[in-house]
Amino acid sequence: MVDVTGMQLLHYPCRNLPIASEECVVPPEIERIDRRTALAWAKEISVAEYLQRERFLKTRPFSRGLTIHVLVDKASDTILASCETYRVPVHVPGRSTDAYGLGIASVFVDEAQRGHGYAAELLRRLHRHFAEDGAALCYLMSEIGPTLYARLGYVALTLRLRRYPACALPSSTKARWLTTADLPEVLASHHPPMGSPLHIPPSQEQLDWHLARGRYYAQLAGFQFPSEIGARCDDAVAVWKPDFRREMMRLRVLLLAARAPSAAVSEVIVAAQGIAHQLSLPTVEVWESDAQTPLLTGGELHESSDVPMMLPLANDVRATDFHDVQRYHWL
Repeated sequence: MVDVTGMQLLHYPCRNLPIASEECVVPPEIERIDRRTALAWAKEISVAEYLQRERFLKTRPFSRGLTIHVLVDKASDTILASCETYRVPVHVPGRSTDAYGLGIASVFVDEAQRGHGYAAELLRRLHRHFAEDGAALCYLMSEIGPTLYARLGYVALTLRLRRYPACALPSSTKARWLTTADLPEVLASHHPPMGSPLHIPPSQEQLDWHLARGRYYAQLAGFQFPSEIGARCDDAVAVWKPDFRREMMRLRVLLLAARAPSAAVSEVIVAAQGIAHQLSLPTVEVWESDAQTPLLTGGELHESSDVPMMLPLANDVRATDFHDVQRYHWL
């Protein structure tokens, strides 16, 4: 049992951070947290590049809904656990207006402090905080499997990866290229996912955050980020982001939508394969959950190392009603 009497939950909102030279100016408290987690999350980039990435991403509009949370020992001011939450819209069936939920990311405990239940205590306190505030749900992508989060009430959602090989774009393609300027129109005409009454709809801010992240890595690796960030054919649409990190090197489809299975879906997938070929990326990757299964054919199915998990916070929300997990949901 964790002794919680000396613990305090602190919140650091990022909505009003000043911006200078395309980077946020972060206060010492946030700098301390980012440096603490850098060695765990930096991986294929240096700590300095990781910190620059974080300051850059905090300039994006989506990060106005970012809050960093820490569980601290009050006596020593020691950080016991930390995480981030991003505020997202949630469509709940039966409600006249969209609710809001929280995407949880970067749950971290120093190696020397693991095994004491600090991460679980942090999340329990956050769940109570947001449930009292009226949030509909929390969701996350677990890289450590479902066990820890299942103990806290999270439900694992179905996810597979479908990968298509890059190939030259045929001259007969019917798809129309999309640029960032087209995103407002695309999202204005976006329709709910097939068979998924409960869903987290895409927003221009969240897609922009993913694209900005892709541009940052492209610049680090010396690659040109394409102006074509998606394709449309009839009612089918795909939005993607090239991932130029050495361990990834693939075109990730952030959003795939269509009212029903059709040849138009195949056209936008072929367009993605053509862009991947032009960028010398070997693979196009689509996250396939139950809502996408009727739309997709061909390619190869793979298991995912990410496990999408959802915790309902409101009485009218059920995790089993959520069938549309896509790459733009990842945080």
